[in-house]
Amino acid sequence: MKPSHALNLSARILLSLTLLLVCPLLLPAQSKDKKSNPPPSPPPQQRQQRPQPQQQPQRQQPQTQQQRPANPQQSGGNAGRSTTGAVNNANAGRGATGAVNNANAGRGATGAVNNANAGRGTTGAANSANAGRSATSAANSANAGRGATSTGNTGNGGRGATGAGNAPGKVIRPDGGTVERRTDGSSIERDKNNRVIGQTTREGHRLEYSPTGHPVKVITNKGAEARFDTHGKVSTIKTSGGMTINREPNGQRRIVTEHRDANNRVESRVVTAGPNRGFVEHRFERGGSEYVRRTYVYEGRTNVTVYRTYYYNNVAYYHYVPAYYYAPVYYGWAYNPWPAPVYYTWGWYGDPWYRPYGYYFAPYPVYPSADFWLTDYLIAENLRASYQAQAAANADAAGANADAAAANANAAAANADTAASQRGSQAGAVTLTPEVKQMIAEEVKAQLTAEQAAATQNGTGSGTPTSAPAQPAGNTEQVPPALDPNLRVFIVTTSLDVTANGEPCSLSAGDVLRRMDNAPDSDNTVGVMVLSSKKSDCGMDSSPRIQVADLQEMHNRFREQLDTGLKTLADNQGKKGIPSGPAAGGRKNLDGTSAPDDAAVVAAKLKQQQQEADQTEKEVQQAASSPSGNGGNN
Repeated sequence: MKPSHALNLSARILLSLTLLLVCPLLLPAQSKDKKSNPPPSPPPQQRQQRPQPQQQPQRQQPQTQQQRPANPQQSGGNAGRSTTGAVNNANAGRGATGAVNNANAGRGATGAVNNANAGRGTTGAANSANAGRSATSAANSANAGRGATSTGNTGNGGRGATGAGNAPGKVIRPDGGTVERRTDGSSIERDKNNRVIGQTTREGHRLEYSPTGHPVKVITNKGAEARFDTHGKVSTIKTSGGMTINREPNGQRRIVTEHRDANNRVESRVVTAGPNRGFVEHRFERGGSEYVRRTYVYEGRTNVTVYRTYYYNNVAYYHYVPAYYYAPVYYGWAYNPWPAPVYYTWGWYGDPWYRPYGYYFAPYPVYPSADFWLTDYLIAENLRASYQAQAAANADAAGANADAAAANANAAAANADTAASQRGSQAGAVTLTPEVKQMIAEEVKAQLTAEQAAATQNGTGSGTPTSAPAQPAGNTEQVPPALDPNLRVFIVTTSLDVTANGEPCSLSAGDVLRRMDNAPDSDNTVGVMVLSSKKSDCGMDSSPRIQVADLQEMHNRFREQLDTGLKTLADNQGKKGIPSGPAAGGRKNLDGTSAPDDAAVVAAKLKQQQQEADQTEKEVQQAASSPSGNGGNN
C-alpha cells in the first residue's frame, strides 16, 4: 500500500471516530433547541450594550398551543390566561377585562361572562350555572351561592341580596327554617318545626303568623300595615297616607289622620270616633303662641274648643283653654258645702245607656256640695259616651240595615252587661266604690280651686293651664298637667289598647286610673293602676302603662266636662232641689275662643275619612284571607 493511501485511510478512520464521539453530544442540544421558544433575551448588562436585540427566527405554532396570545386572539381550551378581549372557551384560568370564560372558568374580571361552573365573576359578570358568587348586578342563573345587590337567582339560589329575584325553589334559613318560593310569585316561610310563620301571596301581600298559627301582621300591596290581637282580630291599621285605625276588642273604631308640615309638626288632624262623631283640628298662632282649634261634630251639633300647645322633652302636649271663666264667688259656691244636703233626681235613670252599667255605677243618694254632684255628672257623661261608642260599633258591624243595626246595638249592649249587673245587685255593691268616687271628688275640688284662681287674675286670662304655675312669656317648655304631682286620678274618656301584667287588655270611657309614676320613660309612658273598670276591660288593680299624651287628653276632657257641668248647675239653681247661689257671672277668655271650621266641610271630611277607613279595612281582610294564602299551621 502506498504511504498516501495509508495516510488517507487513517484520516478517515480518525474522522469517523470523532463523529462517533461528538454526535451524541450534539443531538440532545439540537432536540432541545427545536422544542423551545426563541432563546431568552440577554441579561440586563447585555441589553444595555445591545439596545437592539437580535431578531430571532419565528417558529409559527398552532394557536391552541400558544400560552399567551396577543389581543384579540382566542384560547380554545385549557388556557392559562388570556389578555384583554380574549375568549377562554374551556377550563380557562383567568380572562382579563372583557374576556369571556365559557366553561369551568377560574375567575373572569370586570365585564367577564362565566357561563358554567364559574368561580367568581366581578362587577357586571353573569354566572350562568353553579356560580360561586357574582358581584353587583350579576345574574346567577342556577345553583348560585350568593348574588349581591340586585342580583337575580333563577334556581336554587343560596341568597340574593337587596332587590334580588328568587325563582321557584326552597331555601334553608340559618335558623333551620325554610322559605319556599312558587312559580306564581308567592312564597311560604316555615320555622324549624315546619310551622308556617310568614308568607307572601301572589297578589303581593305579606302575612306573618304566631307559632300557634294566628295572624300577627299583614302588609297589603298598597302599603297598609295591620296588626292583630291575640284573638286574631285586627287591632291597628296604619296606612302610608298617615291614617291610623284602632279597633278595640268590643269593635269600637277610632280613626286618626294626621297631616304634617315640612318641620314634621302636625298641621291638621281628622279624628272620627263613630258615625257622625269626631272633630277636625287645625294649628294656628296667636300672640306668638301656638294653639290648635278643634271643631267637633256630634249628632249634627257643632262646637269649637281651643288648646294651647306646650312642649316637654320635645314632645307637644295640648292644654285645654276655657272659653269662659265664671265669677270667682261662683266657684266658691261650687266647692263649699251647701246649706243642707240635696236630694236630686237625675233624668237618665231610664235611659238605655244607664241600665247596662247598674253593676258599675250608682249616683250618690244625697249631695252635700256641688263637687259631689259634679263627680256623678262626670262619671255619667263618660259612661254615656262608652255606651254610645259601643252601640255605634255594633251598628257598624250589623251592616246596611240601619233600623236593625240600632236595635241590635241596644240589645247587644244591654245583654252583654245583664249578668254583671245581676252580680253587682246580688252583692249589694257596685264596682265603682265610694272610695274611688271620693278620689274623683277631690280632683274636682282641686280643679275648681285652680279655676277660681284663674278667674281672679287681671285681664282676660292667659289660658295658662291652671293646674300648673304660669310661665314666663315665650317659654313653652312645661311639665304637662298629666304629670303634675298634685293630679293623680284620671277618668278614661276614650277606648285604649294597653298591656297589663304582660297581657293585652283595653280600657274604655268611665274606667278610673291612678298615675303611679311622676316621670315618663323613653317611650313617653307612665305606669298607672286601674282603680275601677268595667267587666270587659283591664282588671282592677292591674298595672298597664299609658302614653302621657293619652293622660293629658283625659285631663283636658275632664276640664271640658267640668265646665259644662258648672254651666248646667248655673242653669238649674233653685230647680230640682239645687239650692240657689250667687250668679255665675264671669267673662269670656279670648285665648280660648276661635271661629269654628265650616260645619259642612267638617262633616264631609269625617265622612270621607270613614269611607277610606272602610276601604282600607276591606283590603286588609282580603289580604288576610287571600286565596293564595295558607293558614299559620299548614
